[in-house]
Amino acid sequence: MTRADLTDFHPRSLLAVALLVLALGARGETALAPYTATYKASFNGIPVVITQTLATTPAGYRVVTAAANALGEIHEQEDFHLADGAILVDAYRYERSLLGSKREEQLSVDRTQAVAHYRRNGDPRDIALQPGYLGPISYQVQLRRDLIAGKTSFDYQVMDRGKVKQYVFQSEGADVIRTAGGDVNAVRVRRVRDDNVRQTFFWMAPTLGYQLVKLRQEENGDSYELLLNELSAPPAAVETAQVIR
Repeated sequence: MTRADLTDFHPRSLLAVALLVLALGARGETALAPYTATYKASFNGIPVVITQTLATTPAGYRVVTAAANALGEIHEQEDFHLADGAILVDAYRYERSLLGSKREEQLSVDRTQAVAHYRRNGDPRDIALQPGYLGPISYQVQLRRDLIAGKTSFDYQVMDRGKVKQYVFQSEGADVIRTAGGDVNAVRVRRVRDDNVRQTFFWMAPTLGYQLVKLRQEENGDSYELLLNELSAPPAAVETAQVIR
């Protein structure tokens, strides 16, 4: 694997679309159920283990993603809360260490000033907040909520790398997917892009609250797959001050 190949090993490319693992809980229409999900994948022959955890915090919710292989690791975290059924981003943090190269990003939201402060390796940038803006992880949360609500097309404005980007998805049918826990029926969803260079499909299981069970990405003749390996009991709640390490 080349150094260029490694730049694709991060949540906002394959992993961001992959880790759509948030469930509606039994506590009500807008409540979110804590979980820990583990996925296994292979990128150019190198195995990767990806874990994502949703936990409650005193202020709302936190999703933490960790991905690691022999060449490095990634940690990604977003805090958010719900207000009148809508997701409101509070903070986001991203850390990557691959082959000795490190990268760090942070996003903090100041709703009193209607601005989100973004910083990448010390370089700041501000984003003027608009209603409905989501974060690099919370848009994934909203996608799953919309699937549960019965929607088939999805369009989100996402604060990503100091910019606001449009993410569009489309539900396209259903398939039976073989997982470590057995065969499951899953809805197939496609990421809609302006070009066809990169195609990303993922399969969400209705019987698991639209849990992601498989992802496949195709680009320039190469393909990558990710499969759900384990879905475990809820984790303990975390304190807001805790940071990922």
